Amino acid sequence: MSAILGPIHHWLFRKIKIQNDLTNTLITTAKDKGLNTAVLADIDEKFGSLPEGDLGNVIDPTNIHGWLQDKIAIVERRLAYVAKNLTEGNPDAIGIICESARTFGKENAIGSGASPVDGFEYYENTFVSGMPCDGVNMVVNEDSDELMWQETVDIHKQYWDEVGADVSLFYEIRNAMIEGVFDGSGLTYYALGNGTYKLVRE
Repeated sequence: MSAILGPIHHWLFRKIKIQNDLTNTLITTAKDKGLNTAVLADIDEKFGSLPEGDLGNVIDPTNIHGWLQDKIAIVERRLAYVAKNLTEGNPDAIGIICESARTFGKENAIGSGASPVDGFEYYENTFVSGMPCDGVNMVVNEDSDELMWQETVDIHKQYWDEVGADVSLFYEIRNAMIEGVFDGSGLTYYALGNGTYKLVRE
């Protein structure tokens, strides 16, 4: 394993932290809205937590790839656990969660005047899609007014299956956050099904 920490590692850890922040925001919103968050009391014990501080001070320099992969697993499982436990027996909870995710997306919005290419780059810089070597998101069509991409593999399902959560909840939450990210940008986001998505200039 390389012991050299490069820009791509900082890029990936930033995305991991964004997903961790999203999960923490959902927990805070759930508390504020009176949802049963007592069921989440053991989340750190079950899945661990993300270390605080600069990447260079917290990462294992002898196993950079493995350390980052482990942190992806932590934030994926934590989000799955929160979604599963808040929605079980409470059909209204997913609406509250998605509205919170949409607001979180707006707080991390791209801003106005972005091209579809800019929008996709921002998406890639914001959302966890496995490790860079997984090559999950593949652009299949691109011009000045539209960009379409395909997820080559469902990189999230394995973690949601481990937790016993329905991965469709993940896509509801992520889509809501993406809508927030592109709100007011001049781009419209479409989830077309079968892992295909596009950004269209309004």
